[in-house]
Amino acid sequence: MTNNQDKQLTIAQIYAKGKENLKNIGVEWVYPPGGKTGPAVRSNRKYLDSLFFETHFFDPIEVDTSFTIFNQRLRTPVFCSAISRMPYMSQDNIAEIARGLASAGSFITLGIGSSSELQSAIDTGVPVVKMVKPYRDTNKIYKKVRDAENRGCVAVGMDIDHFYGAWIQDRVLMSDLFSPQNTEELKQLVSQTKLPFIIKGVLSVSDAEKALEIGASTIVVSNHGSGSLDFGLPSMIALPKIADAVGKQMSVLVDTGFETGSDIFKGLAFGANAVGLASPIVLAWSADGSKGVEALINQITEELRRNMAAASFPNLSSIDRASFIEVPTADQ
Repeated sequence: MTNNQDKQLTIAQIYAKGKENLKNIGVEWVYPPGGKTGPAVRSNRKYLDSLFFETHFFDPIEVDTSFTIFNQRLRTPVFCSAISRMPYMSQDNIAEIARGLASAGSFITLGIGSSSELQSAIDTGVPVVKMVKPYRDTNKIYKKVRDAENRGCVAVGMDIDHFYGAWIQDRVLMSDLFSPQNTEELKQLVSQTKLPFIIKGVLSVSDAEKALEIGASTIVVSNHGSGSLDFGLPSMIALPKIADAVGKQMSVLVDTGFETGSDIFKGLAFGANAVGLASPIVLAWSADGSKGVEALINQITEELRRNMAAASFPNLSSIDRASFIEVPTADQ
């Protein structure tokens, strides 16, 4: 008799199948694993792969991967970063991804997209966070925040690193649509929403501290997979100092270039409360729809749980970076 786990695709197989399926519909470009990356993402990958942890196999422990954020108790600290700007992400596709995340006990963040797209995700039962771009039209920002509140999002936020447009495939796009945001204007925006507010695109301690000052409850250490700046600090390099500075006063999330349960473990150890995936989730959806997304999150969470057990960390709050050692790789 064949065990059901034997039939299940591995994480690497999910990514390979998803990439092939996307290629079959003419989609050649997707962030890693499997696509073009900028210097920050490549450096992030190299640094992640250089980190090893001490193991403790005597006296095994039970591990709990659950945590609470935005007043939601979730089964995993792995979440879906914003994916809605991708041209092949239709409303139905977003809903499929949301269903998979709901089944896996995760949450989703959505960026550029319509109100109906937002509602289609909310209707699946998954906790939804709406990320609003830094539009030049301030009224548009307030309108989207109010829409998120009225539809039942669990939090709302802004991608401040799109301040002069997005950096995509070596071009600046939408610079006429986005603009830098004044600190006082952001403080006013935060004060007028009843939802927890997130600032995404934080790569410095000073920005993290300003996010705290204006009343944000959460920051995301991220460079949008080099969609913001090619040579902005890699998120894993920026994370520890930021977490040390503000991590006791607000939630710190991280994304950009994370692919496996071991990557998630390292992100948590270096100060994150949760770690976001974008392209990996798109590839999982491409591989097998909502079931592929659920399978990917579950497998990554199981890998995280196994690593936590091996390092003798019973829960997420017990994980720390003291057990990690940077080991230079052969090509360094």
